[in-house]
Amino acid sequence: MAMPMISENPCFITFLKERLVQNPPPQKGARTRERLKIAAAEVLEEKGYLATKAGDIAARAGVAEGSFYIYFKDKTDSTINVLTTLLDEFVLLPSQSPDTAEHPFKAIRRANRRWISVARANPGLMRCVLQLGDENPDFAAVVQRANRTWFGHVARSVAQRRGIIDQAPMLFAVYLLGAMMDELLRKLIIYPDRDFLSLLQTLHGDDEMVADATSIVWLRVLYPGESLPRNLPRAVKAFANVLLPG
Repeated sequence: MAMPMISENPCFITFLKERLVQNPPPQKGARTRERLKIAAAEVLEEKGYLATKAGDIAARAGVAEGSFYIYFKDKTDSTINVLTTLLDEFVLLPSQSPDTAEHPFKAIRRANRRWISVARANPGLMRCVLQLGDENPDFAAVVQRANRTWFGHVARSVAQRRGIIDQAPMLFAVYLLGAMMDELLRKLIIYPDRDFLSLLQTLHGDDEMVADATSIVWLRVLYPGESLPRNLPRAVKAFANVLLPG
């Protein structure tokens, strides 16, 4: 599997546009296909998978609708192409050996902040991941594969740092934590839950506070013996004091 390409900008459409400018395919047809891919991403972000039509994508790319079918079978084919690139080349962080000198909370927080920032910058596309996954078993398998790749990387890193031989329990724990993050993003961004957002407002919480609070949970599950950093924001400290009294 190729190393995922990571952009500091959390907007996937910007990533696709910059990639086309900086590294355009030599063949004209391949460049047209990339333009259609960008157009599909834009329409999907705005309309969602269910409301998107092939003609919408062709019009956004400035080509005849017939040209769309030269490169993609239908809107589902183009959507799978876009969302697979989103998951494999943009969302996933590159595998790397754990930095044993870095406090694990910082690594966890960095990953959680990126995950939330990507969802915040691409809410329509993240909604499409759920919509298409419910409808198309092949794409659902793509999502599961992406999750398994990332969860496996996290479990191996934690097991290596803690000297754990049997990684299966650790992988199970990461699956549980990952499910927590997925449901949190649904309530926070993808399908906003007004009661949950009201609760966050009461706590003076923003995306970074949510990432920090969830990272405390991750730390306690994966590294139960580690202490928390001292320079946490006030709202996060209050949450930690409730979760971890004393």
